[in-house]
Amino acid sequence: MGTDLEANRESILDYERRLARMVAGEVVDKPILAMWMILIPIFFVFYYFQLKRYRRGLQDFASNFLITRQRTIDRVYDAEISGGAVDIDSVVAISDIPSEARGDYRAWVEALAEYYRSLITREGFDYDDLVKAAYPRKPGYLVALDTLNQVESVFNTTLAPLLPGDAESIAAVVSAMQQSVEKNRRLLATEIYS
Repeated sequence: MGTDLEANRESILDYERRLARMVAGEVVDKPILAMWMILIPIFFVFYYFQLKRYRRGLQDFASNFLITRQRTIDRVYDAEISGGAVDIDSVVAISDIPSEARGDYRAWVEALAEYYRSLITREGFDYDDLVKAAYPRKPGYLVALDTLNQVESVFNTTLAPLLPGDAESIAAVVSAMQQSVEKNRRLLATEIYS
């Protein structure tokens, strides 16, 4: 069996999409239906519209969560096809990251590219197989995930104060997102090695 780079790319993206949905479900606030809302139709309609907005919020969050990851895996795929280096500069150049955070963003993209490259070149039928081929033992994989978490956390910490809006709210969302990413990566790692 030869390495199917396209199938591996899709397996990695499927994993990242799953992670994005998990994180979105924990970070985006879901409206709560109170029993009395069912009894008063106008409030139930209001709840229904809040729920629709919540679902759009989940989709938007997941899409935005995946932008850099998608761009990076695409550059890794291109590099493997061409036999060249991963074009990190193109990922950084098309981002709208403030200049003060670009160095940390670049470091995160480089870590992602290294991680994705360790997976995309392996043989396997799904993401779990790719991970096990690249990291035969769970501790090695957890070290790789911890590296990703640390680099991403540094970038998020640098970026948060540069974003427009209420600094306290932004910091809370960034913290919740980072904690969710770390928790869910570990959860998925446990599934892979169980």
